Amino acid sequence: MDDWTVPKANDAIHISLVPPSSFPESQKTHSFNPALTYQLFDNETIYGYKNLSVDLQFRQDDMSPSLCVKYDEKLPTAGASSADAEDEEKIDQVEEILQGYLPSDTPSTLDLSPSSFTPPGALVNTYTRDNSTYEIYHSNLSDPQTRTLIHRMQILVLFFIEAGSAIDTQEEDEWLRNRWDVFLLYERLPDSKFSFVGYCTVHKYWYFTKSPNDTAAGTEFSLDALQSQTFARQYRARISQFLILPPFQQKGHARELYAIIIKTYLAIEEVKEITVEDPSTRFEELRDVADFKRLKENNILSGDVPELLLLRQKPAKEWIETQRGIAKMPLRQFQRMIEMLLLAKIFQSEGGDVEHQKHRFELYVKERLYRHNRDVLVQLEKGERAEKLTETYMNVTVDYEFLLSKAGQKTSFGDPARKIIAGKRPAGNISTIVEDEEMEEEEEEELEPPSKKMRVRKD
Repeated sequence: MDDWTVPKANDAIHISLVPPSSFPESQKTHSFNPALTYQLFDNETIYGYKNLSVDLQFRQDDMSPSLCVKYDEKLPTAGASSADAEDEEKIDQVEEILQGYLPSDTPSTLDLSPSSFTPPGALVNTYTRDNSTYEIYHSNLSDPQTRTLIHRMQILVLFFIEAGSAIDTQEEDEWLRNRWDVFLLYERLPDSKFSFVGYCTVHKYWYFTKSPNDTAAGTEFSLDALQSQTFARQYRARISQFLILPPFQQKGHARELYAIIIKTYLAIEEVKEITVEDPSTRFEELRDVADFKRLKENNILSGDVPELLLLRQKPAKEWIETQRGIAKMPLRQFQRMIEMLLLAKIFQSEGGDVEHQKHRFELYVKERLYRHNRDVLVQLEKGERAEKLTETYMNVTVDYEFLLSKAGQKTSFGDPARKIIAGKRPAGNISTIVEDEEMEEEEEEELEPPSKKMRVRKD
């Protein structure tokens, strides 16, 4: 690359969380770099500067930002006598690009004067870590203070969430703003000071169920028919942006935040399902372990339920539909958690029938995999079909073993699983019958999901 190219935009941008002057002297500045910049700069490179340095600072309490862009030299812009037209098209206007995701009045120097800031919303959980106290607040985008907070800091979504996007905080429609819930996580400091740790946004969608009056030909969708009907106000709560800032990661904060989100919506009757928008591998792991523990603590597979499920008859399907409604899980997620619970029971079993239990479990999982991938599998030769199904089943159980080990459960299947458990969860697709990107049964939302190439799924 030439002298005018910054090869790693991530390294040129420095993010800092700075304590206001009224904070305790022990409170330190936290500095870190973005993990992602491709949504702002092509190929995560910046062209047109020498010795570029970008300082993006935030107050630790109300997340007010400042932006300072420095460099030794910059290629001339249009209108300058030495400007080159071809270079002008390539030059990244760094300050302009970043300002597009910050408040219009963002200064170059951060104001650290004392304030009486308190987080907006209702306090829904308090917990401690390493002798520090943390609080989680539940608010909504219709609240002006919450809206201001999100507007100030959502550039961080582009820096740390794969394919993340900003929320329209300028939306004037109160009803549309009300559809966004916000959970804010703060460390509570002495003298009632608050230091930001992370947050989550949750988008509420209408949740429609089929009416008993629907006919095989379908429901009449004329405007008159729709206006004459009364719809139950039921929602699907979809976790959208979930971010714990780098200085606070790997300390259990994400687990606490996810747990209170689930608890909150389980208590709201109008919310019928809790889903996740395009979860990352790390978030999937957190979610799977938390959901598994929740169902296990509720003793959902008590009594004869395992036998009922393994028979794979109509009563099993009815039980699954009823229980997943209580758990407010999407069907795919609930089925996976049930399979993990069944596998955990096998690992805990002793006696001569373990191999028989494993065989029945294999048939149970394979039936689900075949059902969800039937359209693709039927195009394969019979022998290849069985081979691919078995390969996928083995990869599913390896993944389950890893998750069970993370949940503190006993595991004992073969060497491949033990190797993964000793290392980390498989990344990406782990079989030739791959897992579809998660859309969480959202066909009934008013917004159509993005089109995707057809793939055989591991769900």
